Amino acid sequence: MKLDYDMISPITGNKCVIVEADENTSINSYMCIETGYTTTDNFVVGSEFVKSYETQITELMKKIKYIDEDMNLVWYPAFLNVPQAGMLYCVANNNSYQWEVAEIVNLLGEERLKYPIPGKKNEYYTSRLDTDNAIQFERENFENALDHFYGLVNKAYQNAN
Repeated sequence: MKLDYDMISPITGNKCVIVEADENTSINSYMCIETGYTTTDNFVVGSEFVKSYETQITELMKKIKYIDEDMNLVWYPAFLNVPQAGMLYCVANNNSYQWEVAEIVNLLGEERLKYPIPGKKNEYYTSRLDTDNAIQFERENFENALDHFYGLVNKAYQNAN
């Protein structure tokens, strides 16, 4: 994937960050393609937004977050989820972490019976996240993980049309 970068990463010191501005809110989102870390203008160190966000993420993500003192922002490892396609996330690996990309797979026939929808009698999920067969990438290979993830997204969109 060939990308044009917008700024220098506070994590690596290299020009490898993509910045996207939300047209409606003018809030910037930042992603360091070399490390897989991401932040937004809302992730101000010590803010209520950060405290609320940290109630929704894994302990690993909290443990390995990066505090950018120059921008006064907290950077977290990316967590990307596209329904009907898959998910990109980090998992613990010995004393470090690695990236995984898991695909959404369809559940057919009798297999669906293994996945009942809670609270709905005789209703079953039609797909699931296949974490058992997730593709693993070393922590230094986030860009490859991102390429693989976007391949799943493209495949899902092609199959939908």
